[in-house]
Amino acid sequence: MNRQILDSLIQDESIRSLLEKSADAYWLSEIYDYNLGISDNEQEILVRLAVLYTTLSLSEEGKDTKNLEYAYKLLLAIKIEDSNYLSLFEKIAGIDEVDSTLLYYFLLSSIALKDDNTISARINLKQFYSDNIIITEDWKGRVLSKILYALILLIRKDNGFVDVKQALQAITELQSEQEKFEENYLQNFQYKEEVKEALSLLALYHTSKAVVETAHYLIDGYSYPKRIENVIRVHIDMADKLLGNTQNRLKDIIKIISNDLKAICLNSIWSHTAFQDKIRLLCEKKSQSGILELLPSQRNALAQKLLDVYANATILQMPTSAGKTLLAEFNIIVTKSLRSDAKIIYVVPSRALVNQVYYDLKSDLSDLGICVEKTSSAIEIDPTENEFLTCDKIDILVSTPEKLDLLIRRKHPSVNDISLFIIDEAHTIGNGQRGARLELLMALLKRERPNAKFMLLSPFLHGKKNVMAEWLGGGNTIQIDWKPAEKLLIGLKNHKTEHIDEIKYELLASAYDTSFKSETKGAFNNPYKLQSSSEKDRILEFATKHFAETGKTQLILCYGRGTANKRAGFIYNLMNSFAETEEIALVRKYIDDEIGKETTLTKYLSKGIAIHHAGLSDEAKLLIEYLIREKQIKYVCATTTIAEGVNFPVSSVFFDDYRKGNTVLSSNDFWNIAGRAGRTLVDNFGKIIMPFHTPRSEQVFKGIIQRSSDELASVLAELFINENSVRSYLSQERGIYDLIKNYPDSFSPLFQYFVHLLTTGQNAYAVEVEDMFKDSLQYYLLETEEQRDKFVQLCKSIYQSIELKYSGTLGALQFADKTGFSVPSVLKIMREKSQNGIISDLAGWQPNVMFNKRDNSNLTEKIKVIATLKETNLGTDSKEASFSPELIAKMVTAWVKGDKLNSISLIHPSYKTLKDDERMTEFMKKMNDIRFKTSWGLSALEGIVKGNQDEIQDSYIPSLVYYGVDSEKPLALRMLGIPRSLSFSLANIIDGDLKDFSYSSLRKKIKGLSASDWDNFKPKKSNLTGDEWRRIVEILMK
Repeated sequence: MNRQILDSLIQDESIRSLLEKSADAYWLSEIYDYNLGISDNEQEILVRLAVLYTTLSLSEEGKDTKNLEYAYKLLLAIKIEDSNYLSLFEKIAGIDEVDSTLLYYFLLSSIALKDDNTISARINLKQFYSDNIIITEDWKGRVLSKILYALILLIRKDNGFVDVKQALQAITELQSEQEKFEENYLQNFQYKEEVKEALSLLALYHTSKAVVETAHYLIDGYSYPKRIENVIRVHIDMADKLLGNTQNRLKDIIKIISNDLKAICLNSIWSHTAFQDKIRLLCEKKSQSGILELLPSQRNALAQKLLDVYANATILQMPTSAGKTLLAEFNIIVTKSLRSDAKIIYVVPSRALVNQVYYDLKSDLSDLGICVEKTSSAIEIDPTENEFLTCDKIDILVSTPEKLDLLIRRKHPSVNDISLFIIDEAHTIGNGQRGARLELLMALLKRERPNAKFMLLSPFLHGKKNVMAEWLGGGNTIQIDWKPAEKLLIGLKNHKTEHIDEIKYELLASAYDTSFKSETKGAFNNPYKLQSSSEKDRILEFATKHFAETGKTQLILCYGRGTANKRAGFIYNLMNSFAETEEIALVRKYIDDEIGKETTLTKYLSKGIAIHHAGLSDEAKLLIEYLIREKQIKYVCATTTIAEGVNFPVSSVFFDDYRKGNTVLSSNDFWNIAGRAGRTLVDNFGKIIMPFHTPRSEQVFKGIIQRSSDELASVLAELFINENSVRSYLSQERGIYDLIKNYPDSFSPLFQYFVHLLTTGQNAYAVEVEDMFKDSLQYYLLETEEQRDKFVQLCKSIYQSIELKYSGTLGALQFADKTGFSVPSVLKIMREKSQNGIISDLAGWQPNVMFNKRDNSNLTEKIKVIATLKETNLGTDSKEASFSPELIAKMVTAWVKGDKLNSISLIHPSYKTLKDDERMTEFMKKMNDIRFKTSWGLSALEGIVKGNQDEIQDSYIPSLVYYGVDSEKPLALRMLGIPRSLSFSLANIIDGDLKDFSYSSLRKKIKGLSASDWDNFKPKKSNLTGDEWRRIVEILMK
């Protein structure tokens, strides 16, 4: 009957208009103080529609998604705190002796539960305050009210067990009040009515018992002694029988409560996770930190056979912040349960993300007896890392693709027998040279680790995901579209004249969300007196004031480091006050100490404004990311480097620019950043804000948004598309060199892959040459046999050309395979070795000789050689500072000797002339570049000079350069995350031979230091106290 009424009502034009207005209110109330602008009569119609849709949706056995969405949005359109709306709701839906606000939140949360929209409900229920609820003295109304109150708390689960225990307390209070209230209540009725009321009360008592048991189930978890579904059913069935066949409101309410309780239990972290002991332990640990239910995305993934042990590959596509890491941890535990000595490699795309994933996995899994370690950030393996990676029994190793590739090529024992490879941010397989290297690494792993399984994680892998699963040996492809927060894409303009000052907005539909039309436009009066002059600055000023919320972070995405610094200064000048926390003060003090002087970076931090880009030290970035995760930062001005995977939670993103380098942001980069907007259980909406200050900016942003993420593709397709050009180069004398130069993204990685195959298999691989080319993803992505055959023939031609050209230089091929440098670069180094005495002199490779402040000639000579190599580009890629081997050698030596960053930045005259802030930003970017490229170059140079092609002898030199220390013991501490300046003095804790220690034993020793130890070991010239250093280490070393 209700459905027929609804079907009839929505034919009415005025009703449809009201529904559209309420839908608009759902979005627009997030942008400004939106007023529906409806009459009193329309308000009543709105409430009646909300109640009608809600009643229909909750009474139906099935699930009508459209009606549930209407009901939810209509209920949200009712401003229950408004006395007029409250009065209307009470008149239309009220229950005698039950507070109408309580009833409203009960219906709102019940609709959300049925629509699997629990996260949104839990956020909205944060507005539910028990102090505003009136509990009647009428006993029946009191019992029902406290049941509804307890149920709402069980759904909200704020602060984990706190709400659950308060729900129990509410029912316990009823039990103590029963004697006082019940008898007096029943005496008010005649006998027949008294019996009926008594039965109603008994029905409510059974319902309250079902609520109590559900609360105990949430608290007790796996130790709950009964099957909770049966317990709920027994009590609800009894309540139903007690109420008889009469159709009354109470019976409907109890039915809704029953469905809610079942959903609460089904959604709980205990449901469907009891099948393995360590998964149980992990879930119990999560519950202690307040996580009492799985996200809808996680439940859906598990339902789609995520943990299928027969699948060779599992591809999981889930939005950012939808819970991929926990599912990966489940897979790790299942893998370990099938084989106790199983080893897992967790591959992430950037060195920054290695630390974050390592911290997360270690925090979750170490108490379960699972040892988690990470590879060092240095591109090479020094003897200390080699020892550490083999002396501890490591269960999970977190690594970048580049470091894993090196370990595989060196046949390191830490990667010999692998059961599972987890590839995070797997969509990067389509990103330039790094993507090609990842694809070929995975092809290599398939070939050389045939028994290993794969798990690929990505927020988007659009296109042929099933093909990727087939490529990896067949498996399960799971796509989850649930998002922790809805994305609201907002284009803003500021229209200001002498008489008008308004904000114009446009809500944009994207390839991912068509909930509203792209022409949703409007304007509202600007509530702020903006200080800025240009329209773009006014839009940013408005956004920072309007969308900032207490305890939430706003990301401002900037074009370049300089812009990020300026935008941080811009916001700093707008802010009046900010309550600086103790930890912000500590991080500020550390950064100033590290640099050697006060900076504007730390000045901005004092108002909760952080900068995040490549012009910061590793430790500064990690500490800033820590502050963001701890909700202590209000604004983050960052560059697109965060798209590489650094994951910190933000509530809104302001795109200050649409460029990345010299090009427009790709769809993947845009969504990888925009996808971070909206924090799970904090935001209903993630706001993505774009300034439409010019027609060009509006056009470009709309173009990016209207594209979906890039289709899954292989970078190697570039060679196939340009087959004629490639074959032409192959026929020329210097064709290999030209291909490396003209196709760096695709040809260089393929060349390196073929070098590995030639050096490891030789004749054995030549026999099955066609088969190895079929290991590439590109082969699987081609649609016809003719295309595949052409691709194989092209690869064979490249392979044979390399084999023919370098068949007489097997030693060079082997060095190229071990070092990761191209054959031409290796041949160049070998010539230098034979012709340059300083390079070939083994005595010149001692740290005290190389890093000599009085005489830099030795290191200078080596840097001259490194600078000419294609891979380093050390002498050609700096726009800020002219290249000088002597100055680079001085900077590296000062870095290794522990000089303050400000002091090192003054060495090069090009930096010396810059203003302090610009100098430190540009210098730190350059220093990060120098230490990475110099350490890599020195590793190849030293390996070829000191080793032989079969077994390169790893040394400390490259890692000393990368980490900025001058001996082995401080180096070991740097690998643990100890700051550079502290590592020199703290190295005194390592008594005896370093070989007697492991990662875990060193961590244990550091964590056991007393307060007086920290005072003794702190750097002499440091402004931090021993206790402050202890706290910094606690944050950085896990």
